[in-house]
Amino acid sequence: MASPIEAGIGLTVVLLPDQFEALAQRVAAVLAEGRDDGFLDAKGAAAYLGSSRKAIYALVERRKLPYYRPAGRLLFDRAELRTWVEGGR
Repeated sequence: MASPIEAGIGLTVVLLPDQFEALAQRVAAVLAEGRDDGFLDAKGAAAYLGSSRKAIYALVERRKLPYYRPAGRLLFDRAELRTWVEGGR
């Protein structure tokens, strides 16, 4: 079965300037949420969570915060931190 584009079917959407701007902002927000910026160190995790490094270390010590420790280096996955926050932990 051919796709709409392959079949020659087109679609035109007309938006007012404020509608276009709202759509553009929403698309940018969705793309930013799915962006993978790699891992954060303790300082980056603290900045991301709006906390102090001391609080981050305390959460790690109590195993309350998801983290990785490759070769002794403390790292945090941004997506896992977001999930942790959304879980209300």
